[in-house]
Amino acid sequence: MIDSSTHAPSANDGNPPRGGHDDVARFHSWRLMIGTLAAPLAWFAQMFAGEVLTTRACTVMGAGGPADPPGWLTPVLIALSVACFAVGVTGVVVAWRTVIFTRARRRHALHGRARRIAELEWFLARVSVLSSAMFLFGLVSTDLAVWVLTPCGRW
Repeated sequence: MIDSSTHAPSANDGNPPRGGHDDVARFHSWRLMIGTLAAPLAWFAQMFAGEVLTTRACTVMGAGGPADPPGWLTPVLIALSVACFAVGVTGVVVAWRTVIFTRARRRHALHGRARRIAELEWFLARVSVLSSAMFLFGLVSTDLAVWVLTPCGRW
């Protein structure tokens, strides 16, 4: 049998939970920002860095057109594509989890300002997941182009 006098008190013993909601977690705007911006920034980084690398590596012209690409170019472009794809997937996952979180939170805010704020957060989370999904599609399309096309060839 455990003696209650020797039991260490917890942080909430005798105190009401902070914020008054113990079953609803707090909304963090950084989740919304990561979900909204990770995939578009990954796509932009892939396009920008890939174009710069390809342009710099392929500017050497031979007599009949562009020279063969350097041996390091294709592995670097594939590594860049994989890294940007991972960032894009992370953005979509965070955006989707934010949608699920805001949907659950929206059910608890029934009236007044709290309801308007919860609906705004839910709307922004939905826009975030749609935007991230579109840019993830762009990342996949760009990844396929990197793997299928030759960097310095005519296309």
